[in-house]
Amino acid sequence: MGAWEYRAQHPEEAAVFNRAMADLTRRSQRLIMDAYDFAGFATVVDVGGGRGALLAVLLAAHPHMRGVLFDQPHVIASLDGISADPGVAARCRTVAGSFFENVPAEGDAYVLRAVLHDWDDADAVAILRNCRAAMRDDATLLIIERDLGPANELPGPKFSDLNMLVGLGGQERTIDEYAHLMRQAGLRFIASTPGAFDLHIGRAGPAAPRRSRCDAPVTRTGVGSQEVARFT
Repeated sequence: MGAWEYRAQHPEEAAVFNRAMADLTRRSQRLIMDAYDFAGFATVVDVGGGRGALLAVLLAAHPHMRGVLFDQPHVIASLDGISADPGVAARCRTVAGSFFENVPAEGDAYVLRAVLHDWDDADAVAILRNCRAAMRDDATLLIIERDLGPANELPGPKFSDLNMLVGLGGQERTIDEYAHLMRQAGLRFIASTPGAFDLHIGRAGPAAPRRSRCDAPVTRTGVGSQEVARFT
């Protein structure tokens, strides 16, 4: 049983994990906003956004903005709302599902914060492909991840890389490696903006109109004890 399936079946442990992730987001969210200007987006979809800590700050700072919080059903079911401010909560819609099946399709911007490092390359590309399938041709994808950096530098991301490998089978990556994953998913890497805590905000757009085959949603199907990505 994987870590995500375990948490889905053990809500008390999932609650501890979700609170920890929300706390980490709160510590870095203002610095994320200082590093990147989100004001140009009317609708932001937070893919795998947990309890919506980042989305709540974005909506509070931008009264014109609407948000979509997308995460697994047991995460969404545990929420009372993303903010105690009714003006913020009213502008956020929650959607339950799996980013290995599909992603909500009405966003100007799609945000993946500390999501891709949980997964190996094949799964990360599957997530990115499904984001691309949901995106309009003028939409923006933003990934917020740590830069693994050069060899023998940046010990924090190196330690996190080991933690991801042991805990989830994922990995930290360099910015170039994230750009490579995006290209495999039909996305065009545009730029990376450094922030605090070794975080970078990588920006991408569609590489081609969504008619292309790479925009077909990707799901995972079991084959024996393995999972493989396939087009649907």
